[in-house]
Order: sequence, then structure tokens, then C-alpha cells
Amino acid sequence: MKLTLHRGAQEVGGSCVEISSGGSRILVDFGLPLDFDFTTDKIESCLPETVSKLLKQDDKSIDGVLLSHPHLDHYGLASQLPASVPIYCGKAAWDLMNATAQFTRNKIAVPQAKHFKSYQLFQIGDFAITPYLMDHSAFDSYGFHISSGGKNIFYSGDFRGHGRKSKLLKRLPDMLPPLDALLMEGTLVGHRVNEAHSSESELEEACVKVIEDTQGIVMVTTSSQNIDRLVTIFKAAKRCGRMFIIDFYTAEILETLKGYARLPNAEWPGIRVCYPQHLARHFEKEGLDAILERHRKNGIRWTRINELKSKIVMLVRPGFIWDLKRFMDLGKATWIYSMWPGYFERSDSLRRLKSFLEGGGVRYEYLHTSGHARLEDLETFVQKVSPKMLVPIHSFYPSQYQEHFENVRLLIDGEGLDL
Repeated sequence: MKLTLHRGAQEVGGSCVEISSGGSRILVDFGLPLDFDFTTDKIESCLPETVSKLLKQDDKSIDGVLLSHPHLDHYGLASQLPASVPIYCGKAAWDLMNATAQFTRNKIAVPQAKHFKSYQLFQIGDFAITPYLMDHSAFDSYGFHISSGGKNIFYSGDFRGHGRKSKLLKRLPDMLPPLDALLMEGTLVGHRVNEAHSSESELEEACVKVIEDTQGIVMVTTSSQNIDRLVTIFKAAKRCGRMFIIDFYTAEILETLKGYARLPNAEWPGIRVCYPQHLARHFEKEGLDAILERHRKNGIRWTRINELKSKIVMLVRPGFIWDLKRFMDLGKATWIYSMWPGYFERSDSLRRLKSFLEGGGVRYEYLHTSGHARLEDLETFVQKVSPKMLVPIHSFYPSQYQEHFENVRLLIDGEGLDL
């Protein structure tokens, strides 16, 4: 078996791993780099050169592609593959990718895919593959046990051990065979090692305290695809006797996923749907009127939100500024920011939202926990699994693995490794 890290050996995002054995070859993840600029960059320009050469070969050169979860830095380049190459991912993840493709302006195509289920073995060529559901901020995330020719590797994907599915990581080591190689993410290895990593339950308690201490409306900015976080905010709002207001985009995401888990949705008591003007106009322009209409029965007017502001927790995003200016009294309000703070450096629109709210005297609270594993959880996992070789991936500081783990093998992008 041979491993090649086409990208991701020395960065977070853009992961792409090739694994070959016998006469078979697969790719694991095929993502966009995090610094991809949708306004100027061309997607095809992000293909690693080694992968471009691979794709120029005959269509049978790649037997399949495994996608670990529905974040663009892991699936964003999959549409560049020949249509003859089979794509494999979780069914809920695929549904989420398609929903996202409808709503966003980046127009990343989602290829057709075959779907696997957690813990159920399947075959691609000479490879026997078992997906394992992982705890991550993306819904329906997986790691993969891949075996062929008597060799066993595990690809972690992105994961953590402090979310609402933390038990998954605790029991995983007992389910894996002895590993010849572990390809493990290390997003929080290095300068992000002290990033917020409380549990979702602890974060819920912190949200409750902030809500109870706020006399006006509580606004929360988080990703509508971070389902664990939506559950946390909903539970905190419910405990405080407040209504949870989501926009119709978030309502549609939750509608898409409600068949896979018992998740809050727009039809639940205590949840209502708002219609920010700029977002609604975008949906109308894109011909998504059916989505707008689908959630109107659970809608709430902005004037009513303002009347009930002391009894409301509401998701907000930069596109809400016009509605907030026109309809809302933000006196004694609190804004909870619940995403990675580094996004402020990358997003002009987030900075505008922050400037607008702070300029209006709105109290600011940073309440967040990472979607990636804490260093201590990485150390515990590696100790229990005890791989013959540990290969860093999805980390800006792979060399620092050697300070915390044994049997580390550092690679560079494009370098192959024979097991």
C-alpha cells in the first residue's frame, strides 16, 4: 500500500490523499484550500499538479473518492473529477452539500455520489473500507479504516472529542485493528492549541447565563450548518423561556436533516422563522421561491420580533443589518459571536456586522468551542490506538507532532510513502 498526500501535509484545508494498492487507487477527500477566493480564483487552478496529471490519465485510473464530511475544504474540488469516477459519502452529508449549493453564491457543483453507512464495510477495488461516524462541527462526518494487502490505515477526517457526540471518539480505539499508519488531523496543534474547547454542554450553560443577564434581545452569529451549535442555542433559549428565531435558510437546512436525527426545526413550538430582506431577494433571484413559501406558516414579522425582543434569541448574519436598522430597538441587547474568531480577518461583511452592533452599544460576548480535537484528546486517542506510524495532515504545524507523539512520519505535498 502506498500513501501520497497531494495536499494537506502542511496546511489546514484542501485535503487530498491518494492511496494505492495492487491495481487499485482511491482518493480520500478532495477539498478546496481555505484561502480560495471565490471572487477571483478559478477552481481548476486549485488542483494539485500531481492530481491534475492523475486526472489526465484514462478514466479508470481512480477507482473511487471518499469524502469525509460536507465542508468545502474536504469536498470542494470533487466536481472537477471525471463523471466516471465514483464518489462516496454519507447520505445526509450529500443532502447538505446539495442544499448548500442552492443557497450560496459560490456555485460549487455537487457530483452524484454513492452512499455508505457508519460501521458498514464496503469494497472499492482491492480496498476494504469501513466508515466511522465522528464527532465534528459538520453533520455526518466520518473517518475511514482502509485495508488492503494485509495493511491497515485509519484516516481521521476532521474530528473532536468534546461535542455532543463525544462518545464516538471514546469507543473508537476499541473498534479498530492494529494500524500500520494513522493519518490524523491536527488543526489545533500549534498556535491554536489554546483555542476555546469547552464542551457543547458547558457552552450551553454559558449561553444561559448571558441570556439571563440580558434585558433586550439576544442575537447569535454562528454557522447554520453547525448543527450541534444550533441545538446548544435552542436549548439555552428554551431554558430561559425565550423564543428561538431562525431565518428561512437555517429552517431549510434543519428541514433537510430532520429525517436523520431528532433536531430542532421550524415546526417545533418555541421556534419561528424570520425573513431578512436581502436574503429573501437573493432566494427570489435564484428561483428558490418554494423555500420562501415553505416556511411562511412558521414565520414571524420583524415588528413582532421587536415587540417580543426581551423574550427572543435570534440568529443573525451580516445580511440582517438592513432589517435590524429599520425594525429593531437594540437597547440592552447582547450579540453572541459563536464561530472561529479568525473569520473576522477574512470577512468584510462580518466586520461590518460587528462594527454596526458595537456602534449601537450592543454588548458583545464570544462564546464558542472548536470543531476540532483538543491536543489532550489527540494524545489520548493516539496512545490508545498506538499506530506503527503517525502521519500529520490538516495542520499548519506538522513538525510539532514530534513534540507530543511517537513514530511521527512527516511528509510534504506530493510525497509518496510505501507501507
